Amino acid sequence: MRVAYNKYSRRFDFSAPPTFVPVLLACIACWVVSYLYSVGYPVYGEVSATPLWNTICQTLPGKEFTYIIGMALMFGGAFLLHRANYVLVLIREKTMLPFLFYVLFISTNPDFFPLKSTSVGVFCLILAIYQLFTYHDPGAREKAYSAALLIGIGSLLWVHLLWFLPLFWLGMYNFRSLTSRTFIASLLGVATVYWFLLGWCVWQRDFTLFNVPFSTLFKVRLLATDGIVLLDWISIMAIALLTVVASLNIVMHDTEDSLRSRQFLSFLIAMSVWAFSLYFLYDQVSEEFLETACVPASILIAHFFTVTRGKIVFWSFFTTVAVLVATLFIRIWNFL
Repeated sequence: MRVAYNKYSRRFDFSAPPTFVPVLLACIACWVVSYLYSVGYPVYGEVSATPLWNTICQTLPGKEFTYIIGMALMFGGAFLLHRANYVLVLIREKTMLPFLFYVLFISTNPDFFPLKSTSVGVFCLILAIYQLFTYHDPGAREKAYSAALLIGIGSLLWVHLLWFLPLFWLGMYNFRSLTSRTFIASLLGVATVYWFLLGWCVWQRDFTLFNVPFSTLFKVRLLATDGIVLLDWISIMAIALLTVVASLNIVMHDTEDSLRSRQFLSFLIAMSVWAFSLYFLYDQVSEEFLETACVPASILIAHFFTVTRGKIVFWSFFTTVAVLVATLFIRIWNFL
């Protein structure tokens, strides 16, 4: 009896070289095209930006150097996500998809080119997440201090990163590591950064570095919808939809993962909701919050495409890649 073989009956390895390499090359092509048409360049400081970031924008030496820094930070953040996933076993199977999805999401949104204040902030955020996820180590207070210290350092370039500190307290509570000592340690981590900043301001007799960032931190301005173009929302809606589907899949099949993995993934779901919510609350820095949302979305969506199978899943992956890349090129074409 002849047995029919269905290629969709087993999980397709989307991180295998035949798929990984072409998608990665497509992302690099997005950067090359953006460079040729100077998308996002020159990099200007904004009123809502910190004085330190505005100073960095004024000292960037040239177009090539700026794009190289932006691409290096993107690949560096993707590598940190991959290492965190590998060491902490966030996805129970070995895969390079977190790396690939993060590169794809950053490379197909012209609002992220070539360099944003969150490009460095995401570095600090991913390292802080790693510190939080290793809560089971004996040095719980040191981990809480280190995570908050990293958030404080990142906030020097993008002060709104401080809004992720309450989320880390929630994570510490869910991981059963939130005590009075770890809470105080986290406050001291942020206070250390701004204590040195305050000392510098006193030394220079200029409190601009201290006053300007906090004056914008609490200025809530809802995202304006009157000037939104549908084309600009396609990539955002695609990522948000995939994140929702991936989150629902994790909730519905939570018994298939270990307890520790379920805790980690639950925190990433909460982080994605938190980042997307802040995206709508801060119109002036909405792109920055969208970039931070790419961090948990990359792992959650990678988890979905790694543990699920089927024809719909197979074609959804390639459709997503095609839509994101095509949307970028259409937006660049309309911009010219």
